[in-house]
Amino acid sequence: MKHFMPILIKFIVSFLILSFFLTPFGEISFLDILLTTAILVTLTYFAGDNMLLPRTNYILAGLFDFLFNFATIAFIVYILTNLKTGFLMPSLFAAVAITVFEVFFHLYLVKNIFPDRPTKANAKTIEFQTEYSEELIPNDKNDD
Repeated sequence: MKHFMPILIKFIVSFLILSFFLTPFGEISFLDILLTTAILVTLTYFAGDNMLLPRTNYILAGLFDFLFNFATIAFIVYILTNLKTGFLMPSLFAAVAITVFEVFFHLYLVKNIFPDRPTKANAKTIEFQTEYSEELIPNDKNDD
């Protein structure tokens, strides 16, 4: 239940961004934008935000979000519309805008949804101890 609010926030903002960038540039309908948003939010939240973000840093998660958003938006717009050209630039602009939103969304997730994630400030340092001995080369000769 703690994931309902982040998914809702991500869905609303992504829908607004996609409708702003994709409606004027092509023959895309309201239902196409709604379907694109649902697919995009579902895949990026569970793959990127839940699996990648807690295990990596913000830069890698943001890069993944940009590449995945651009590829998904461009592919779905190409499939759902009759546009054969001219769909890459609106998809690129929408992906950049969603990635800018994702930066702030990742901060929200780390602070409120994943508070147990170790950070550099509270991470325990691992101390290693080396093992040493007096002899460098083992003595294979029997000194009898």
